Amino acid sequence: MTTQERIAVLLKKAADATATAEELQELADLVQHDPSGERSLEIEALLRNDAAPGQAYDKAHWNRLADNILEADRPQPAKVIPWRIRAWAAAVVLIVASSATFWLLRRPAPVQGPVAAAQPQKDIAPGGNRAVLTLSDGTEISLDSAGNGVLAQQGSAKVIKTGNGELQYDAPQNGGQPVFNKIATPRGGQYTITLPDGSRVWLNASSSLRYPAVFNGGGRVVELEGEAYFEVAKQAGRSFVVKVDEMEVKVLGTHFNIMAYNDEPAVKTTLLEGVVEVKKAGLARKLKPGQGASLHRQSGTLELLPEVNTEEAVAWKNGFIQFEGNDIRSAMRQIARWYDVEVVYKGNVPAHFRGIVPRNVPVSQVLKMLELTGEVHFEIGDRQIIVSP
Repeated sequence: MTTQERIAVLLKKAADATATAEELQELADLVQHDPSGERSLEIEALLRNDAAPGQAYDKAHWNRLADNILEADRPQPAKVIPWRIRAWAAAVVLIVASSATFWLLRRPAPVQGPVAAAQPQKDIAPGGNRAVLTLSDGTEISLDSAGNGVLAQQGSAKVIKTGNGELQYDAPQNGGQPVFNKIATPRGGQYTITLPDGSRVWLNASSSLRYPAVFNGGGRVVELEGEAYFEVAKQAGRSFVVKVDEMEVKVLGTHFNIMAYNDEPAVKTTLLEGVVEVKKAGLARKLKPGQGASLHRQSGTLELLPEVNTEEAVAWKNGFIQFEGNDIRSAMRQIARWYDVEVVYKGNVPAHFRGIVPRNVPVSQVLKMLELTGEVHFEIGDRQIIVSP
């Protein structure tokens, strides 16, 4: 079987939702790990050959194909496809489903002889691991430029930057008067920290976490602004509390996400594992895995969400941007924070989006995928994206 025939088989299985995890990974690898772009050319050719004679291939058909792959609850005859692999497969389909986006996967072929210099297209690179650590005395340390090893001594705790670019604390469980540190990511930044009790926190862009360098007593309390994913270390008799705005999320040991950006209409808590209690002004909601809570900023009401899309809530932490019926402004808020851009709207754009794209690609590639709806157009300026119908 030739490589092109193998690609055809894999695309057919992906469309029918019968591909195994290994087959979807193979399909993604054919595009992702081919620097020559030849495999992408083969996939584009197959997509065009699948269209009706004499017509351009149907974009809606390939959008439906991506939706099928993204459908998390669809039964699989072989085994359940891990979320990361399913996401990559959907991203492959979205990328190759339009010739307008296809070129972004390819490296330009070498040109023989002298040619006029082409005008480079404006583009904006994705965010990365960037954060600033503020110590108890106000000293600020840029973590993206700091070397590995011990960065500071905070009371009885050592602050360490690890070789994989994360922050962690070497601290006793009780060590005198607590001193507080703060880690903050800019727009276009993210960072991971292991707290003194062993809990891990992933900070999304434009977020901050304030915490003691040593946890004393029976409780553990941190303060969050923006968005973070928590994996709380279980400690008998020691609760873990996240304070955000006027709300508290209390746990003993669990995995959950909190999204609390000031420019969003609600503060959302999503539980993946364990049990949490969300409290606000006498109101309390206890969550089970797969549930969420939404604190509406305007009304102040705290709503229990009995069934939520946990994959969408933590897509950012897993390296993706996921849209599940998001309107244009909601979608662009995510993009603006990660790519550190200003968004300008020209005219009314009623578009809604469903799909998933990697967060490690230039913004032009994300925008080209959104333009597949045919309802929106983007122009990229200097740290600016213009949105129009």
